[in-house]
Formats: sequence, structure tokens, C-alpha cells
Amino acid sequence: MHNMKKALALLLAGVMTIGTLTACGDGTTEVATAGDAGTVSTATGSGDAAAAESTGADTQVMNVRTTAFGNNYDVQDMGWRWMMADCYEGLYRNVADSEGEHFVLAGAESVDVSEDGTVYTFHLRQNAKWSDGQPVTAHDYEYGWKRLANPEYGYSYASFIYNVVGAEEYNLGTGSADDMMAVALDDYTFQVTLEVADPTFEVKLVATPLYPTRQDIAEAAGDQWGKDWTLCVYNGPFCMSELVEDNKMVWTKNPYYWDAENTHLEAINWYIVSEDSTAATMFDNGELDQLQTSGDYSIKYQGEAEAGNVQRLVSDYPGTIGLRFNFFGNDPSGLMSNVKIRKAISYAIDREEMIEAVYGRYKAAYSYIPPAISFDGSSYRSQTEEVISTEQAEYNNNPEKLQALFQEGLDELGVTTPISEVTLTFLSSGSTTESQAEREYLQQTIQQKLGCKVELNTVGDSSLLKAERDAGNFDMMYGGWYADYNDPLDFMYTYYTDAYGTSFAGYSNPEYDALIDSLTGETDIAKRKEIYQELENILLIEDCAFAPLYYSTKEVFLQNWVKDYRTSSFGASAEFYITYIEGRNK
Repeated sequence: MHNMKKALALLLAGVMTIGTLTACGDGTTEVATAGDAGTVSTATGSGDAAAAESTGADTQVMNVRTTAFGNNYDVQDMGWRWMMADCYEGLYRNVADSEGEHFVLAGAESVDVSEDGTVYTFHLRQNAKWSDGQPVTAHDYEYGWKRLANPEYGYSYASFIYNVVGAEEYNLGTGSADDMMAVALDDYTFQVTLEVADPTFEVKLVATPLYPTRQDIAEAAGDQWGKDWTLCVYNGPFCMSELVEDNKMVWTKNPYYWDAENTHLEAINWYIVSEDSTAATMFDNGELDQLQTSGDYSIKYQGEAEAGNVQRLVSDYPGTIGLRFNFFGNDPSGLMSNVKIRKAISYAIDREEMIEAVYGRYKAAYSYIPPAISFDGSSYRSQTEEVISTEQAEYNNNPEKLQALFQEGLDELGVTTPISEVTLTFLSSGSTTESQAEREYLQQTIQQKLGCKVELNTVGDSSLLKAERDAGNFDMMYGGWYADYNDPLDFMYTYYTDAYGTSFAGYSNPEYDALIDSLTGETDIAKRKEIYQELENILLIEDCAFAPLYYSTKEVFLQNWVKDYRTSSFGASAEFYITYIEGRNK
């Protein structure tokens, strides 16, 4: 059997804002508890992660806080990935345990790989079932993959499988589904043939777009597929069984899951709690079993963990947050076409100061690819220098030099307006205390350092943010990327021309695209690393298409009665199927 275990980077998943769910078993609903994300890298406190032979009288219900629910329940659309990877399952599962993160076989029991690395034959578990009791078959994988490539649906993640023979042609309308070589050889054998060997293929298999989908259920739902959670069926350890918009969501144990015997939790209750103060009170009262927080509350519970009163889990997470610039050509200021203007904005921000003043967590970012992404067995960031660190240091906290750079940009554009009369429009969303602090810090910092005005365009949710972005109502916007798979290419591909539609603000560079294209079929590790370095340099130094601000990290606090809370950076944020409750309120 081909060895699936890989050394991944670090841990967990973050803000939950995109979703997917389905009814379990006979459709009955039980009360449950639910959570956010975490990662086992460094743990303090008295939490014991030993496997439980029995759970005794403890109620196997977990209560978890989040700040938002998702509204997209379509796995091929990546939907609410952090939820879907607990309620659904693909060929592999990505988990974090005491040995770090690694892949384990999930929907597949074994896999054979051809000598040339182009043919993968997956042998599926014959005891895997959907939440309505129907078997999970290779035909469900074939349908899911071909649905992903089907041009009628316009899935943005179709490019994930362009290396599958016939997939790109089918997706672009020049081929057919019958020519796509992701096929069921029989009910429990799924075979995929690649155009060329691909070092990133296996790491993509934990991503939800490559999960199976039931053709009869999806097509019966029609245009409501992905919109109405009650129409879903699940093949993972849990099912969505209740949703009260903007309030509570419940998952219950899937009795048909192939490993249900070893799934301890009967229910998971998710509660939307927007304020950290409210969440902290609930955690103190035992109403929440898990808490993610920041600032003073983080400091408080770090002390509680050191005293053994709670557990604390800390890890890096594969995400980078920063500012995207408007490359559509319709920016309100008319200045975003100039790289010096963009650099002046980027370098005006003191990353270290921002982290301390606003978050009290995270790591200052001077590159796009974060430390949590691994390459050739170790962190990619540990193998190469931070891209903008030297240049940014030349301007950091030097308003005179920053304004001179800004003025050079104005001169190159032929703009005679004084800097003091220039207005930049900053687009962002969110109503939490932290998001408000982010906006205010960036607005004040850029105004003070550059001497211009910054106008806030603040919207309430992601759909409004998308509408404003697509209308070009911004010069810069808050954004970033959380990895879909564990390779630097996942980050670098985001800025490939039209790779994700309008999400990356219209950036396009033929030289950048050509370098991405040159990675196809390239299996030489040293060459791939060299190309990744060139790509980051173009993106951040030559073009300054993105201003990285911080690398995401994960800090999770748990009640001591929560055992075996494991996480994943590339699948479910928390792998609850392993978790159990023991000693609640003792």
C-alpha cells in the first residue's frame, strides 16, 4: 500500500464563515454541542489526550462558540470547508495529533500508484455509508469529480483537477465528461489518471471539492443544492440536524459512519457569540467547552492554563492576511496602477506594532507563503528569506521617506494633487471588536505616515463585500488566503490570472502566469523551490500586488473534561470524531 503519511506544517482552522450540512440517520434530532478550531502543537494544563475505553456517565455533547455560520453547503464549491470536513469525508483525512499533522486513509482503504506517478487507483471502504444508509461508492466520487469539472456549474475549484486527463477540456467546453479519466472501475474502485506526475496531487485530496457527491440527491435538489442544508446527505462522522439562523447550529452523530463505533460525541452545539466578553463568561460558567479569543482574554486564559484550570493549544495556521490592491482599473483614487503608491501604503504599516496593538497574537508577515506551509519535509519559510523584510525595514516608521515614495508615484502618474488632498478608500467587513480595531488602526496609521486621507467603506457581510469589490469601490481591501492544501503552490496560484475570478482584485502578470505554468510536470524539488521564490518576488517586490500583514496562528482554550481534541489545517478545523468528554464539572 502506498504510504500516505506526510509531514505537514502546523495547525488549525480559523474563522468559520462558509458552510455545508445534512440530516442524519432517520432524521431525528438530539441536543448537541459544537466548536471552533484548534491545533495540538503546544499544550499546557491538565488535559489528558489518552483514548477513552468508556465515557462513563458523561454526556457526550460538546458546546462550541463561533462568530458566524456559513451558507454554502456544496462540497464541490468548497462551501463551508471547516464544517463540511467533519460532516463529509474524502479519500484521505488530515489530522493533527501528538506527532504533528499527517494524512490518514479515510474513504479509501488503500491506494496503488503507477511507477510513473500518473495513475492512482483507490480501493474504497465497502462499509462506508451515507447518512440515509446508502453505500458510498466509486460512482459517487466519479460524479463529484466530474460535477466539479462540469462547465454548467462554474466551480472555481475546477482547476484543482486540470491535471486529470480530460478534466480541463471538459471544464473549458472542448471535451466531454466521458473523456475525463476519473472513473469508477467498479463499485469500490476509483481510478484517476493524470496528464503528468504532480507532487501536489495527493495533498489536494483532503480538500472538499474532491469529496464524493450523491448524484440522485444533488440533481433532485436542483438549483437549491448547496443552498438548502435539509436536502443534503452526509458520509462523515456527523450530520447537520438543526439550524437557527444567527443563533445555534447542531450536529449529531452519523449512525451510518463507517467508524461510528469509535466516534464518541453524540452531538455538537455551535453557538454564535459575537462578543469575547460574553463568550468568556459562558466559558467560565461551563456553558462552552471550547473558546478562541484574543487580547486581554487570551492573556487571562493563558494564566488559567498555566495553573492547570483549562487546557491551551497553540499552533501556526496556514493563512496570511493583508491588503489587496485594486487592479481592475476603476479604483476611486485612480492611483493604484502605480507600484510606488502601493508600496508606500504597504510599508507605512508597522506589522509588529499592529499585532501588539490590535490582536495580541499572530506573527508579523513579510511574505505571502506562511510558516505553516511545508515543502520537502519542513516549513517553506524556514528555507527562504522573508521577501519584503529588507525593503520594508528601510521605510518602517519613517514618514518622510514614505511620503517621498508616495510623491514619486504621484509624479509618475502625472498627478499634481497634494498628498494631503488625496483620499484612499479602504474596503472591509465585520462588526466584531477586533475587526473594528483593525480598520481604525490601518486608517490612522496610513493617514499619519503618508499624510493622505483614508475613507472607510465598511460592509456587514461577505456578500456585500464581494459586491463592493466587484464594483471597484475600493483602492485597497482587507483580505488574505487560508490554504486549501499543503504546498506553496496553493498560495502562489491565487494570483494566476483569473484563477479565482474577481477575488484577487484583477491582478494579472504574464510573466507570473508563465512561471506558474512551468511548474506543470516539474518534479525536481530544487527547481520548484526556485520558481516559488521567483513568484513571491514578482508578487510582493516587483508588483506589490499584496501587502502581507500577519501569518495566522491558532490558540484554543478547552475545559479539562474535553479529551482528544484534535485539529486539521487542511480539512476540518477540529476533528471531533476523535473527541470525547470525561469528568465534566468534577
